[in-house]
Amino acid sequence: MYIQIPHLLKPRHYQLDFLNAVAKGMNVCSVIHRRAGKDTISIQAILLRALQVVGVHIYLAPLLTQIRQIAWSGITGSGMPFISYIPECLIAGKNDARMEIKLINGSIIKFSGSNNFDSLMGTNPQTIIYSEYSLHHPLARQYLNPILIENGGLEVLQFTPRGKMNHGYDVLQVVKNNPNYLVQVLGVDDTFNIDGTPVITKQQINEAAEMGMSKEMIRQEFYASFDIGTTGAYYTQEMQELEFRGGLKFIEPIRSLPLMLNCDLGGVDSTCFILFQVVGSDINILKIIVDSGKGLQHYMDEADKYRKSIGCPWGNMFAPHDIAQRSQDWASAESRLLQARKAGWNFLLTPKLDVADGIEASKFALRFTNINIPECDLLVRALREYQRTYDEVKRMYSPKPLHNWASHIADAYRYLAINYKRLNQSPMPMTSYSYSD
Repeated sequence: MYIQIPHLLKPRHYQLDFLNAVAKGMNVCSVIHRRAGKDTISIQAILLRALQVVGVHIYLAPLLTQIRQIAWSGITGSGMPFISYIPECLIAGKNDARMEIKLINGSIIKFSGSNNFDSLMGTNPQTIIYSEYSLHHPLARQYLNPILIENGGLEVLQFTPRGKMNHGYDVLQVVKNNPNYLVQVLGVDDTFNIDGTPVITKQQINEAAEMGMSKEMIRQEFYASFDIGTTGAYYTQEMQELEFRGGLKFIEPIRSLPLMLNCDLGGVDSTCFILFQVVGSDINILKIIVDSGKGLQHYMDEADKYRKSIGCPWGNMFAPHDIAQRSQDWASAESRLLQARKAGWNFLLTPKLDVADGIEASKFALRFTNINIPECDLLVRALREYQRTYDEVKRMYSPKPLHNWASHIADAYRYLAINYKRLNQSPMPMTSYSYSD
């Protein structure tokens, strides 16, 4: 049997460089403009790796729901299903529920999302391709990369920039001089079709501008520019001001003050506990606990372990209003509020406010917030990357927040801000409640 890779694709020059690097066992970091065919060539790359090396090869999107839409069930701009780039004659079986393809040589190509990267820890991959790496959970690569190193595997990081405060920019700085990586940073002036015509024309960019795409967005999306912040971010100005006044620093806990807790509960999705103390009017955030797929007791145990290491009493414990509801995402038939009370945790319920009002409360609270670095680095990244959803059809941002890795962490801070503003603008101070051990 003779199968030519790439299959059903005539690669452009930069795609061929990408594929040749993978064929030689090199890692790839490809920072490239939108609509350049990143996923199309990445499908070819993971097929090539799966034929070369028998094992598990993982194709990751930021969210599990996205990978089904993009790769498993997705269609290219030319109307070609992405999966059709894997020849049927090489496929021994498909599992739609698990989004896995088994090849005739025994390799498995698995499509998944990095928002639940813990579930991938036992898969022992030989290859990981991160589609739009700049939008992935920043901890995913830290957890999965040691497995690749142990297996002698390789990674492909392909993405469009999301500013210099993003982990995509960080990884580019780390690998750009590494001889084991092919590094591409390509805007529309650098990419051409086989016949020499631009992949994206000036006319198409002008049309995008006429439809309302900002100059900043055009520079980022079409010219691969890192020189702008996260477009559509809610707290860009507030985070800049926080950093300028020195609010990102090492913070020593105060044993005589109670430790506060605020959380966002996500069930099998990401859950975030924020642990903080109130010093006068300041919010000193000391630690965050972020995980997924764990029961409520896990987070309570971790929080209490930290509290005991400080040696301070518990203060207020705030939870979202829906903690009183039974969630199908959690194993117990009891509400999480009842579970917590049985364990001696007396949560106060955060008022249910419109998301927009909560965001305004967060902007207010950030003026008084200090964040313990490096213990809370993930919180800083989440607040910088919490952003509006971009409507590709209308070419504008919607009021609705983008659901990505940062949203649950930002939601936990939003609930904290709601409680801070509410209790500090009333006669009842935030430190008025305390609970015994």
